[in-house]
Amino acid sequence: MNKKFILLLVVLIISLFGCSSNSSSSNDDFPSKTIEITVPWSAGGSSDQTARALAEAMSDVTDQNVVVVNKEGAGGTIATSEMATQQPDAHKILFDAVGVFTTQPHMQDVQYSIDDFRPVKGLTYEPIVLLVNSDSPWETLDDLIADKGERITYAHSGAGGLPDLAQAAFLDQAGIEAESVAYEGQNPAVSALLGGHVDTVAAHPGAIMQHVDSGDLRILGVFSPERYEDLPDVPTFKEKGFPIDMSVWKFLLVSKETSDKELNKLTEIVEKAMESQKYKDFLKTANLTPEEISGEEISERLEKQYKEHGDVIDKMGLSKK
Repeated sequence: MNKKFILLLVVLIISLFGCSSNSSSSNDDFPSKTIEITVPWSAGGSSDQTARALAEAMSDVTDQNVVVVNKEGAGGTIATSEMATQQPDAHKILFDAVGVFTTQPHMQDVQYSIDDFRPVKGLTYEPIVLLVNSDSPWETLDDLIADKGERITYAHSGAGGLPDLAQAAFLDQAGIEAESVAYEGQNPAVSALLGGHVDTVAAHPGAIMQHVDSGDLRILGVFSPERYEDLPDVPTFKEKGFPIDMSVWKFLLVSKETSDKELNKLTEIVEKAMESQKYKDFLKTANLTPEEISGEEISERLEKQYKEHGDVIDKMGLSKK
């Protein structure tokens, strides 16, 4: 009887050890299948292009394929909501942007928060600049600040977006009367300024530098805490007494249920991919600046800007309350 008991105990221990070993190896083997990066916007935009460049670089780092899936709609909230409630799988990554967590929740009911995710890595930073037509009487930002004349019109790519909020915050603080004019996208808004239909527009440098270089448009200021290295002569609004930070930065997220081991391995893959020369060349060509912040820094910055952006949205009367 004792021998049978001892034999049964040995079998049980071996069985338990085998299960534990299998569980550990499943994490050690990550990634074990295709990695999918979901982009909450349509194909062809800067987010999509960045995700595809990163996916290609990640594929070179790991033995698994890395693909991009576009799920656009509602300012990025549809895909983000789906990812927040999906079955936990570290092979499914979300490529997201600051506004999805700091502006959209103030303007509509959303089914997610940053607590539903584990941030992986910061990716890129895109400043927003304020532009006028070359025919404008405002040669500098100081000229615009000092001019308290007629009501002006400002163009942007959509109500409640960061280009809209950036201009609204500045014009309000400067005491300049202005009317918001929304367009379906950044390019139509820039075209409106080129055509002389509006007085100012806020946009990303990558979309307007050709018009600046040609002399058709003029940059007055940048909505970032520090000067943009590619535009060293352009002052920040903070320098002029308007502490406004409306730059766009993007990052990767995974399910909150992702294990430490999988998160660490994924972070390692992403970091190696970001060091590839091909990816760096893409960023340079696309006028994008690397924003290599940690997952902890992502959460802290989102919480801070959630309040800052919410204050502007409330003042503009765009809050869902």
